[in-house]
Amino acid sequence: MAEPTNTTTTSTTGPSTPKRASAQRSTTRKPATARKRTSSTRSTRAKSTSAPSKSTVKRNRTIAANETSEAAEAQVRAAKSTADYGRGIAERAALVSVGATLEARDRAVALVSDIRDLATKPEVSISKFERRGTTARKQAQRDVKKARTRLERELKGRRRDAEKLVKSNRTRVEREVGHVFGTAKERVSAIA
Repeated sequence: MAEPTNTTTTSTTGPSTPKRASAQRSTTRKPATARKRTSSTRSTRAKSTSAPSKSTVKRNRTIAANETSEAAEAQVRAAKSTADYGRGIAERAALVSVGATLEARDRAVALVSDIRDLATKPEVSISKFERRGTTARKQAQRDVKKARTRLERELKGRRRDAEKLVKSNRTRVEREVGHVFGTAKERVSAIA
């Protein structure tokens, strides 16, 4: 009596071929999908027959408990990672504000100590400023001397190039004028 109900619930083509196809499909698909599919076919079979056996009920309870515990563990992991991320952002914001405050305090302390040194030790400050001014003057003199040397070197090079060009042009012109002058003398002597 169980066989006729199995053939009508599984497929209309025949009892043996669909079972093999579903068994082959369940090995290629995800395990969760296979569990759901097997539990739904089992529950259909169980409804068509009398009450399910004790082992079937226990197995279904175990599967449901496993799926529930996996979902709960995933929720816990997601909550922990979200809390860690939020904690990191809050910590970073606090550290940035503390660091900025300390930096501003350090600059204020340095400014106050510089002003205090100027007021309490004017001789030391004057000699310090004098040394700094002397150093700046010497550096400016060095820069001017370098610029003047560079300019003189460049002018000498340009003058040398210009003299060379004038000399070559003068010799060429003298040669051409001499040639023209010689040709003119020959023509004059030929005419005369």
